[in-house]
Amino acid sequence: MNRRQALHTMMGALGLVSATQVFGASAFLSGALPTAVQPVLAEPEVALLSELGETILPTTEDSPGAKAAGIGAFMQAMVSGYYTPAEQQVFLRGLADLQQRSRSQFNTDAGSLTPDQRAQLLLALEQDSDADYYRMIKQLTIWGYFASEVGAKQALRFAPIPGRHEGDVKIDPGTKAWANLLP
Repeated sequence: MNRRQALHTMMGALGLVSATQVFGASAFLSGALPTAVQPVLAEPEVALLSELGETILPTTEDSPGAKAAGIGAFMQAMVSGYYTPAEQQVFLRGLADLQQRSRSQFNTDAGSLTPDQRAQLLLALEQDSDADYYRMIKQLTIWGYFASEVGAKQALRFAPIPGRHEGDVKIDPGTKAWANLLP
């Protein structure tokens, strides 16, 4: 199994592979260098994405959330460097739509929402089949979190040198999954 197949399998297991694609993944998986020199997102948008990521993967008593993994900066890097211009436009129009929905539903911008209001907004977007930008945000959150040091070492069990392969191992309920990261 090559790297592309392994990542595709992992993303499928995490529920990231939609019927069409994982946004931005083709350039990243091909080993292409980032294309953008200038960031696509402004700092308030990066801060908002950190809050949205924390809503999707919140801090628990067992592990830090997406914000601790620097998810906003990860999204900035991926959208700016690996998304096509068309995907970037979908993402940016989506952030504008998210702000509009926040203003109409809660009379405030999305950056000022309480955690419960953010959760309500994201749950509504989850049900909206036309909200591709929400799927982009969710994909980037899950991908970035579990690829980060925080996600790999604190949310998952981490073995820097994993030893021999054992294909059939009993795992007790509540046991963390293994993180298999290459240096």
